[in-house]
Amino acid sequence: MSTRQAIPLSPVRAMARPGIARKALAAALVAAGIFAVLAYLATPGVPRGVRNLSGGPAKLSAFADENGASVSIEAFRGKVLVLNLWAAWCVPCIQEMPSLDRLAARMPAESFAIVAVNQDKGSEATARHAFKRMNLQTLKLYLDPSRALSREIGTRGMPTTVIFGPLGEPLSYREGAAEWDSEDFVRYLESLSPRAPGPRRTAGASD
Repeated sequence: MSTRQAIPLSPVRAMARPGIARKALAAALVAAGIFAVLAYLATPGVPRGVRNLSGGPAKLSAFADENGASVSIEAFRGKVLVLNLWAAWCVPCIQEMPSLDRLAARMPAESFAIVAVNQDKGSEATARHAFKRMNLQTLKLYLDPSRALSREIGTRGMPTTVIFGPLGEPLSYREGAAEWDSEDFVRYLESLSPRAPGPRRTAGASD
């Protein structure tokens, strides 16, 4: 039996369809090993377009860094993890990547991890070429040519971003591009970290 725990964004969306009982949906999600609830009403402090999730630590398939070494989300435990799924063919993905790069430069690395994982199926060369053309300064290239993360998370399009807490628990997600280094998102992410926010780095600042 697989030890992976999917993050069922697809069942979460099903809650909005008529004729599906909330009790039955909750039972299905518990059976899948994780309980997720879509927050319909705006939550103070949560940026527009961000949907809340709840559940225990998620276990997803490993992916690869630019050198081919295996990486799992467990490697980022203790930090707020922003896991972004993108593809070279996805125009909104390319458009939002600079803001993720600036966010990665701005947030303290000891408390936050900004991880963008490419989902181009079986095409590492395409991913590497697109990543190089963007001339990003801080983000690292991660690869998932099997698209295992997309299947386990239940994405219906790209970009999709899932935010995890320091214990590996899924807290929220967003479908579509965003200005990730905006003040709204920065304040929101800081609110998720148990560590008191100190002076933040600005993009381009040296350690």
